[in-house]
Amino acid sequence: METLPLIRVLAVLPDERDLADLRAALASSTEPVEAGFAASIEEAAASLGSVPFDFILTALVLPDGKGHNLAERFPSVRLLVLGNTHDRPAIDEALAHGAVDYLIRKKGWASDVGPALHKLKRLSYRLSAELTHAARRYEDLVEAIPDLVYELDPDGHFTFLNQAVAMLGYKPSDLVGKHFSTLLFEEDVPHVSREQILPLYIRNKTGARNAPKLFDERRGLDRKTENLEIRLKRREGTPSREGGVIASVISYGEIASAGAYRAMDGLKEKAFVGTVGIIRDISLRRKSEDMLRKMYQAVDQSPTAVAILNRDLLIEYVNPAFFSMTGSNPDRSIGCKISEYIGEGSDRARYDDLVSSVRAGIDWRGEIRCPRIGADPFWSSTLLSAIRSPSGLITHYLCLMEDVTRKRTLDDLLKQAKADAEEASRMKSEFLANISMQLRTPLAGVVSQAEILLSESPPSGQSDRLHSIHSSSRILMSMLNDLLDLSKIEARALELNPEDFRLVDLTSTILEDHRIVAEGKGLKFQQFIEDGGFPLICADKGRIAQIISNLVSNAVKYTPEGRVDVRLSVRARDNIPALFVSVRDTGIGISGSDQQKLFKHFSQVDASVSQRFGGTGLGLAISKELALKLGGDIWVESSPGAGSTFTFFIPVSAPDNGTETSEITVKAPRSFNILVAEDNPVNQDRLSYLLEKAGHHVEIASDGYAAIAILEKGDFDIVLMDIQMPGLDGVAATAAIRSYSGGAYDPSIPVIALASVGHEDIEGGYDRAGFDGHAVKPVNAQFLVALIDETVRTKVRFDLSRLKLQYAASVDEFRRLLMIANQDLPKRVSHFGERNAAEDLDGAKTELNGIVNILSSLGALRALKLVKRYRDSAKSGDLAARSLIAEDVKQECAGIRKLVKKALDEL
Repeated sequence: METLPLIRVLAVLPDERDLADLRAALASSTEPVEAGFAASIEEAAASLGSVPFDFILTALVLPDGKGHNLAERFPSVRLLVLGNTHDRPAIDEALAHGAVDYLIRKKGWASDVGPALHKLKRLSYRLSAELTHAARRYEDLVEAIPDLVYELDPDGHFTFLNQAVAMLGYKPSDLVGKHFSTLLFEEDVPHVSREQILPLYIRNKTGARNAPKLFDERRGLDRKTENLEIRLKRREGTPSREGGVIASVISYGEIASAGAYRAMDGLKEKAFVGTVGIIRDISLRRKSEDMLRKMYQAVDQSPTAVAILNRDLLIEYVNPAFFSMTGSNPDRSIGCKISEYIGEGSDRARYDDLVSSVRAGIDWRGEIRCPRIGADPFWSSTLLSAIRSPSGLITHYLCLMEDVTRKRTLDDLLKQAKADAEEASRMKSEFLANISMQLRTPLAGVVSQAEILLSESPPSGQSDRLHSIHSSSRILMSMLNDLLDLSKIEARALELNPEDFRLVDLTSTILEDHRIVAEGKGLKFQQFIEDGGFPLICADKGRIAQIISNLVSNAVKYTPEGRVDVRLSVRARDNIPALFVSVRDTGIGISGSDQQKLFKHFSQVDASVSQRFGGTGLGLAISKELALKLGGDIWVESSPGAGSTFTFFIPVSAPDNGTETSEITVKAPRSFNILVAEDNPVNQDRLSYLLEKAGHHVEIASDGYAAIAILEKGDFDIVLMDIQMPGLDGVAATAAIRSYSGGAYDPSIPVIALASVGHEDIEGGYDRAGFDGHAVKPVNAQFLVALIDETVRTKVRFDLSRLKLQYAASVDEFRRLLMIANQDLPKRVSHFGERNAAEDLDGAKTELNGIVNILSSLGALRALKLVKRYRDSAKSGDLAARSLIAEDVKQECAGIRKLVKKALDEL
């Protein structure tokens, strides 16, 4: 049997008969009801102050007021009213003022009191449970909202905030009881405060359509503040990049904390009791909007014509500069194909090359003749580049156009002027060469006849004259030889003749005459040879002898007293052997300003010196040109009165029967797939031979275009790129590789520059061109193999900057991708290693699928290529190759994870 709880009821009944009936009924009732009795409101108040009653049972009319006044004075105690059948209006009034139920005074009414009270008690339990559940659900929903939800009292003080207030560095308890302005910057308060702005508003009304947006204003029930953007302060000491939050306040003013207005006695309209609202952080959105606005303004005001094309090359947007450049207008250009504006009709082949390049994801840059509506065509420097989505798919194309008609005209004029100057220089060189040859023949006859006459023991008077004739003619012959060499150099007709020779033989033939002259002047003359293990070398012996002879002759000529030392040594330069020659004297020396003139044609440091010592000023200039032509260089160290030291170096090689045998025995630590871009067939054959002997796999491309095409189809670890090639040279090809944004190959693939000795781009410029290293031809095999191994092993192959660019508009998505990669990649790589070691190929492939998903999201093309190689080796059954490639995969993924972790730490 159900056990009923004890209920306490206060009966406020002025009629004695009603009291008697109630006492009698309660005394005989089985329901546990305890009753108290009062006859008026004041007596009821005294009883309620001493006993916790659950219910009040009252008559409709009491001696000191109406029964429903008890509900207003004691709202926490449930009120029942007792009335007759004809008292229905009074009962309804009591229910409206807070009574929860009523009883009709009829025969036996008192016996219904106990059951009615217990029924109401059960209903209250049920309602309380439902309210508790609803309150908990409301709390869960409010706390789950990422936006800040708040309540204010009528004075603007916080009465509630959810946990989202943590975005400002607060806890809800920190702000409860504080005014809303606590979150505002002081200078912003006047713009949103009702008290400060309403006095300035013309009519002082807030219900108008254009009324100011005030988060705490009091207005009609059908009004609310929406999307009011204000700045909010973070709590002092909270990390922030900008110090505040741009927030959008959706403030539902005029709604009570309980969710409605409340009617008050004596008031015609419901009274305002508080505000509830939502604050959403829109800092990132505002920043993005500001950035987009700035970018739009920059593009719109750019003097360069800008067009955005869809995948069908139809124009979707152009800036004003495009209209002024092409003579078009918005109605005519939007929706048209770009071919109408960039010269499809004037240069079809060039346009087809442009289209094929951009559709393949390769940037196209070049000058093309374009039509202009209502005017003459113009030359445009055009750039077309693919725009990709975060997933790497091409969605649009960007077209930049710059009018270079004037520049093109000037270039044409300059080219013509250059061609004319070169033709004049060529004719001058031919003339010098011809006249030198014509003069050499009779002059050689003079020299030979003077030598014959001197050999016939002429009389003493004639002997002096013959010696003078012989000396002067030899000087003239030397000058003519210099002029002839100069004309050949300028005409680029100088030929090199490398041969095998010994350093000892070289010095014995060219230094003896200079020794005799030096010792005749009283100078000490010494020579030193350090062959560095290369007593026999291969180079152009004649030209080297010519340079040495010029330098030693000058040293002897300009040294009045002291000594002249000549030192020859063979040592490495850029990992290849080179002959270094230095000529040191104790002569007059040269100042720093005069050193700038030394190696210029027909230039001498001082006219007085020329008059004193003689000379044409061609010797050092020719020596410089010859040193550069031979792949080396020449320089001087000197100061006035302290003598001079002239030094030059020339790359040399060992004879064919020495070095090549040792080179082919070089073995690489690891085998790599190598793409060699080289146009010279001899160099192609030599590089292929050396690298394949070292254990590498080699593929040849004859120019830059072929290299890029092969890269897109193959799988390579490194590229050897010749600097000088026809068509697309090595620098331009490397730049195209680095700017590649497709998925066929990794744009950060290592590229080593190959250059002829002395090429000006190889010293200091290769890194700016995007190369990872360089080697000088002829390449030493041991050096090249070591350079390839070190470059591939140390190259960082994962370009995180490209990934940042793709996710520039969504930092949260970028962070989420990095977190997934940081957590999942090491686990899957570890499992992959275990499966591979256990020969569980199916399990290893399963783990690789998960790894591939992560690597694809990151855009790690190098790692994806390694995964493909592993699958191929597993399919072919090559255990040794599979083990090596598995280690490469793990090492590459470890490097990627390290970069990912570093990027996460920086966010």
